[in-house]
Amino acid sequence: MATLLVVTVLAYLYGPVPAPNVPQPIGRDCVELHLYSNGYHSDIGAPASIFPQDHPFRRMYPEAQSFLIGWGDQAFYYSDGTDLLLGLDALIPPSPSVFHIAYNAAPSSAYLGPNDDTAVAVSQEGARRFVAFIDRFLVLDAQGNPIKTSNGKVVGRSAFLRSRGSFHLLQVCNQWMARALRAAGVNVNARAAWLAGPLIRQVRQVQPTACPIPPSTSSG
Repeated sequence: MATLLVVTVLAYLYGPVPAPNVPQPIGRDCVELHLYSNGYHSDIGAPASIFPQDHPFRRMYPEAQSFLIGWGDQAFYYSDGTDLLLGLDALIPPSPSVFHIAYNAAPSSAYLGPNDDTAVAVSQEGARRFVAFIDRFLVLDAQGNPIKTSNGKVVGRSAFLRSRGSFHLLQVCNQWMARALRAAGVNVNARAAWLAGPLIRQVRQVQPTACPIPPSTSSG
């Protein structure tokens, strides 16, 4: 019985998943996202231009060329990341979640410490679906504005925003990021993406890491 349970769990986590039904980047139909990671947590950089002009992020930071977007457990995200008990508590639902949004992704990613920058090429349609995925989690007030819960980790250029969804063992920050990438057309397995390092290796195996023709929109 124990062996069957282990096999079932492994099959669920690592078994093949259907590829997203999203057009792949070809020629100039290409947008570069950037996946930033310190090996444990990942943020994604996205060009501001893929968001509608009246999008809440663009209203928050109208001069931004790109956004650095992260998602995670509110209490642990606020912390310095060294409290193991706080991290374990985050895995037990319900655990409120937040976005961390900073403008101009490349310089803002320095808050992660030494980090990896992986370009991820997606189609224009993939970029639209990526934005739609973000919007499904973003909580707005009655005036259509994001709800700021705290200042962000990049002083003067970031904020924590209220998000839908609970953080838990099967929806940690990197699994959420993998689902955002799948929405954009990147064929990664989100179920087993607990750490950022394995997620990045998946991305490099399955997706072009640069647009074949320099894109008109880049988040680097």
